[in-house]
Amino acid sequence: MSGQYGGSDDPCILGYTNGVYPNGTLGKGNWQRFKYMPTEHEKAICQAPNDPWIDSPRYAWWTMYFILAALVAIAVVNAIKRLHALNRPDKFLLISIVGLPSVISFRPKISAYARLISYPQSNWLGGIIPATGPSILLFLFLLFTNLICFIPRPYYRPPNYGSSVLGLRTEWVATAMMPWIYVLSCRRNVISYLTGVSYQRVMTIHKYSPWICLYYSIIHTWTNIIRANRQQPWWYTWQNNALYRNGFPPLVALAWLCIMSLAPIRARFYETFYFFHMVAALIFLIWMYWHTEAYLNSFQYLHATAGLWGVGIAWRILSILANQGFILKGFPRAELETLPGDVYSMKISVPPAYRWKAGSHVSIRFLTVRPWETHPFTIASIPNSRQYSYPNRGKGSEKEVLSNSVSVTETQVDSQNEEQSVLKNNEMYFLVQPHSGLTRKLNQLLSKRQGKSNLKLPCILDGPYSGFIDSIKSCDNLIMISGGTGISALIPLILEVNQQDQKIQIEVHWATRNNEVIETWFSNQDWIEKVKLNVYLTTTLTEISSTREKEKVIQSESESQLKEPSRVDQLEEGILPVVQQSVLSNEDLTSNEKSKRYSVKRERPKLESIIENATNQYHGRVGVVVCGPKIMNLTVRNAVAKSQLNIIKDKTLCKELELYEEMYSM
Repeated sequence: MSGQYGGSDDPCILGYTNGVYPNGTLGKGNWQRFKYMPTEHEKAICQAPNDPWIDSPRYAWWTMYFILAALVAIAVVNAIKRLHALNRPDKFLLISIVGLPSVISFRPKISAYARLISYPQSNWLGGIIPATGPSILLFLFLLFTNLICFIPRPYYRPPNYGSSVLGLRTEWVATAMMPWIYVLSCRRNVISYLTGVSYQRVMTIHKYSPWICLYYSIIHTWTNIIRANRQQPWWYTWQNNALYRNGFPPLVALAWLCIMSLAPIRARFYETFYFFHMVAALIFLIWMYWHTEAYLNSFQYLHATAGLWGVGIAWRILSILANQGFILKGFPRAELETLPGDVYSMKISVPPAYRWKAGSHVSIRFLTVRPWETHPFTIASIPNSRQYSYPNRGKGSEKEVLSNSVSVTETQVDSQNEEQSVLKNNEMYFLVQPHSGLTRKLNQLLSKRQGKSNLKLPCILDGPYSGFIDSIKSCDNLIMISGGTGISALIPLILEVNQQDQKIQIEVHWATRNNEVIETWFSNQDWIEKVKLNVYLTTTLTEISSTREKEKVIQSESESQLKEPSRVDQLEEGILPVVQQSVLSNEDLTSNEKSKRYSVKRERPKLESIIENATNQYHGRVGVVVCGPKIMNLTVRNAVAKSQLNIIKDKTLCKELELYEEMYSM
């Protein structure tokens, strides 16, 4: 096309021809370092049809719209799930009286389809990729933002005609993500309360969304370096443009936050991770103020980030002070005691108003032992304000300590004693297996006491967090699977369910390496009779340290089996086949009584078979609760997902199979 300057009507033609129109007419700007410098009017008419700089914040708006729409959708789905769980007259009398319409629910097959899609998780690189549910959400967000950034053309403007268009788009997408990333980092945040998503699942999004922010930040940085290089030497831009220089410190801080949050690195520096993570997050936010310089109201996103983050931190601090009465009563003290099986128990007295759910965890900071570190511990008890009694140890054997701490005694008390029980402090109990860092240091301090009085340390409790949701109580049957000290998250749930007037059948599968832990944990536990308990000892005979245990294992085999030469050889080599036996410390129980309490198998649990058998054995809605090592959680998660296909095809006895997962098993 021909314009008035004899060539093209492209308003950016001067930029592409270095300031000369096709007919030879010069532009009204000037030249600097052999590059044409357009006038503001020439720059404006060039940008107008190609994403003008002043309109670039719309990419941040679109990003916000997507996030808000996703949050609303998640909140609605979770609300329907809660109503679906509550809309069961046989479980909740109040709902039966109210008579909610049955339309407020998901059909079992619809729920099965949703779980089939959202539950699976790959074990690639130790499960570094999240489950398909959050992965789909993150992928859709990444797809949407990539489309709005890369589909419109052009990506760059002529030299000296303004910033890279692609750089501006990615800049605003990354900036709009900041408030959400920071608010999701808070243990107490408004997102969890509004959507009903647990803190654990919120943290999954928080861990991976900064990588998307980093991705767009790198594109923004690289495209603007290209733009600057087309105009003048890079060294000149670095020396004379503070906007460019101030962009690199927040980029480095963001990269640090992402890389140091990788699971292997985070696990290696777990105790100090939180401190340096907070420092890097603060540097990133502060330097972003210097970098953006309030252009196009960019400060409103930074103010929102600072405000939401500050409210989350303040909320957390005030909760610590208010819930535990630190202001008036001082800090609580943790009483630590060594138990058999390379574990120790921890008991902390808290005010009566302090509440927590089954499966909850708290982060504990010990003021006299590595006070700069904090560590999460799963609570192995429930508040005594729920009509439970936690008897003291008294003069019982050492093996009875932990069992007494989590036991439930149903007693008939008069009104006076009941009133005193309500006013009595709650006591939190923990089962801790030392690994490294803080837990190992505490174990070393306990070992130095050598039979003296228990170790007592002042501490700060941060929590409780997480915990199994109330909808688990609407299940008809529960399959509980744990590994090692992960059983401590399931014990409170069993206590709560048994306390309710609900006829829920509970089947427990517990894998552990140590025989002494079984005896310690289950001594004098009457509630075991209310569950079907299967214990799996995964330690081979050669790994059992004490001679007494080795003899006990060999003697548990029947005499007829020991007469077989091949059987004896297997035992000597430490290869133990499946052995059904009872391992109870209560000597008063007869052999028949022991076998009725629970069974012990010397093998690793076949998790897929456990899930498959449950779907064909139980009616109605079956809940699968798992707390153990990551590989155990992944295996159970994928087995539950696989079973959804059989539910869809009507090949199972149960109508629904839902997963409940707890990751903190210390």
